[in-house]
Amino acid sequence: MLRKTSISSLILRYKYSFLTGIASLTVVDLAQLSVPIVIQWIIDELTLQSTDLSLITRYSLYILGLGLLMALFRLGWRYFIMGGARKIENSLRNDFFEHLQKLNFDFFSGRKVGDLMAHTVNDIETLKFSCGLGLLIAYDGVFLFFFIFAAIVYISPQMALYAFLPFPLLAVFIYKFGNMIERRFQRSQDSFSDLTESARQSISGIKVVKAFGLEREERRDFDRASKDYFEKNVHLVKIWGAFQPFIYFVPSVAMALFLYFGGAGAIGTEITLGEFSAILVYLVMLAWPMMAMGWAVDLLKRGNASINRLNDIFAVAPKEAILTEEKDYELKGDIRFSGVSFSYGSTPALRNVSLRIPCGTTLGITGLIGSGKTTLMKLLLKVHKIESGTITIDETAIEKISRKSLQDTIVYVPQEITVFSGTIYDNITFINPKITREQVEQAAKTAGIYEQVMEFQQGFETVVGERGLSLSGGQRQRLAIARALVLKPEVLILDDVLSSLDPQTENTVITNVTEAMRGRTVVIISNRMSSVSRLSQIAVMKDGQIVEIGKHGELMEKRGLYYALEKLQST
Repeated sequence: MLRKTSISSLILRYKYSFLTGIASLTVVDLAQLSVPIVIQWIIDELTLQSTDLSLITRYSLYILGLGLLMALFRLGWRYFIMGGARKIENSLRNDFFEHLQKLNFDFFSGRKVGDLMAHTVNDIETLKFSCGLGLLIAYDGVFLFFFIFAAIVYISPQMALYAFLPFPLLAVFIYKFGNMIERRFQRSQDSFSDLTESARQSISGIKVVKAFGLEREERRDFDRASKDYFEKNVHLVKIWGAFQPFIYFVPSVAMALFLYFGGAGAIGTEITLGEFSAILVYLVMLAWPMMAMGWAVDLLKRGNASINRLNDIFAVAPKEAILTEEKDYELKGDIRFSGVSFSYGSTPALRNVSLRIPCGTTLGITGLIGSGKTTLMKLLLKVHKIESGTITIDETAIEKISRKSLQDTIVYVPQEITVFSGTIYDNITFINPKITREQVEQAAKTAGIYEQVMEFQQGFETVVGERGLSLSGGQRQRLAIARALVLKPEVLILDDVLSSLDPQTENTVITNVTEAMRGRTVVIISNRMSSVSRLSQIAVMKDGQIVEIGKHGELMEKRGLYYALEKLQST
């Protein structure tokens, strides 16, 4: 289901918190607006040369009481409004991350990690300020503006007309500049995403950068992205630089008009000196609502830009909805592909593939690059939806098997090894932290990495660093195999995860894995003949089809594609 979020919908999630905060803010504003009235009473009493000190004392206590009231309720609006904004930040970030987890693999292949990180951190941070500080100062500015206007009208309608003469022009100005701020801030956020991605790529690929001496090129690329972000922000600052001074200028115009006409009115006794002083105090107070409304427009427009960027991601729905007929099964792993076809857009990837993988089989899948080997396994895991044909496990169509059952039965180790920052032990137990130390050590021994781990000063507690940069490519691959083995799956699929191993280590790992998985299914996908030659069955693929199948000796006798690839790699 497509989902669209707005600032108002986010605020409504925690409406009671915000309503309580707004109520507290209203009390503070009403108390603040009462101060000039009390000042008017005091000045009028002093003008009349009153000798009633008890009355002056009472007015002074009014001011003290109003100050205490404002202090108490300021605590209230800070807690409820800013606390509500923090709740929005927390829930929105969790919602966004949960949505990302539901999206298909092809979504991430077309998106930069840095861009998604900027959405997760920077855009949601902006929305926190929009929903909290933006709502606060917008309400405060509008409330104070209209009540100050009402108070001045109550004191003197004629003076109110003079004082508020320039404000209609201000409203038009705010509207025009607000739209410009939103557009320029969105460009700034897009540029920040590019900057984040540039930094991420350089840091994650630091081994390659250092190995080939590409530091200068990386600095140049980062400088280019940083300069673009700087320029986008300068364009935003230019608008803000013109916007804010004009906002501050309007109250000064209003005060100048009042001083001229109001001063003449006080001299001509059209208003009392106390009324003149009260209106003057109100106009001084008007500086904050003007600044607040300008600031609120900036924050809310920035929030709109960020919410639009987030909605672009929320609008991406998983291509496959979870089917209502899916059920949990206890599977053994008897797999059958029957006439399976699949395309990436208009490009065929698999053409009428049929293959049986009985329980306990050790199957190798090899062939030319791009022949559909990985795609075949992704269809088995329901990463993509079958276009035609059927896939069954234990004679049950995979459309009826829940993803949980598939995950409990099949463990897939992809070509791109993911190693998380943390210890070696944490990486092996990542999927199931309850796994025992003995199981971890046994899995490491089977994967052929135990001895190297023990050579590290801290053994399994060695921190591998971001993306496992402290490990070699072969060590990362064997770590991923150990992580899979420790789960004891019914079906283990290793997709080209032996490519960084030398022939001797590769042979040892394959022997250990097939022995540990005896009676269960092992599928090894590889372009290297040495990785599949000792398995009980080998399927050879070309152009999305299985063109040969059999044992190593049988395929060599056919002198087909497998034979050609074996001879090519052995020379």
